[in-house]
Amino acid sequence: MTAYLECTYSITPFPKAWAEQMAALLQAGSVAQLVDLGSGSGGPVALVLDALAQQGLRVRAVLTDLYPPGNPRPGGFGSEIQYWPKPVDAANVPVELEGIRTMFASFHHFRPRLARKILSDAFARRRPICVFEATSRTPAAVLSAALIPVLVLVLTPRIRPLSWTQVIFTYLIPILPLLMFWDGFVSQLRTYSVQELAQLTKDLQADDYSWEIGEIKLPRLPAGVPYLIGCGPLPSSAPR
Repeated sequence: MTAYLECTYSITPFPKAWAEQMAALLQAGSVAQLVDLGSGSGGPVALVLDALAQQGLRVRAVLTDLYPPGNPRPGGFGSEIQYWPKPVDAANVPVELEGIRTMFASFHHFRPRLARKILSDAFARRRPICVFEATSRTPAAVLSAALIPVLVLVLTPRIRPLSWTQVIFTYLIPILPLLMFWDGFVSQLRTYSVQELAQLTKDLQADDYSWEIGEIKLPRLPAGVPYLIGCGPLPSSAPR
């Protein structure tokens, strides 16, 4: 399932759109670090870094998870992406992990109480945080989940490496298309709206920290997807 999701990100405009939203936090000419929370097997981080590099922004990333995988990706991630070997609680990030905190298509996994703790931890420590989703709790987006089984059938041959197990449980015994449909359907239903994100940050206010909350609208998508960026004052040389 995670291999399919990574393949899907590679053909969507999300990584580029997320990178464009993040650009104002990054300083041209310097090397920034992302601290990705709830990374799982890696997700779209490498694609986001590629999109940032196309904008002339040098970025490296540290992937973290409460349950870090022993072997997150065959062949590793390369020098620009490393996996933090110890468990990391997204609501209590270790002080040694400095950088811009990111959550790509994972924030909806957290219930409101824990979601607010994640934002509160970034706010209390004055760390920038970027929350991006690829789903939306709107009628059009929820209905579009019905197309997921078809997409699984079409995109599976593009997955690398592709195992026989994946082929068998996609085409001969179609368990994976059904699981991917359920995962996508539930993700749409659990995604926080712009109004709900604003409510989560309502009591997290300070003169030296601000929140930007909105929707990313992209062509040919049934609905916009929410995002949240929290940060202190931008560097004077950063693009705005």
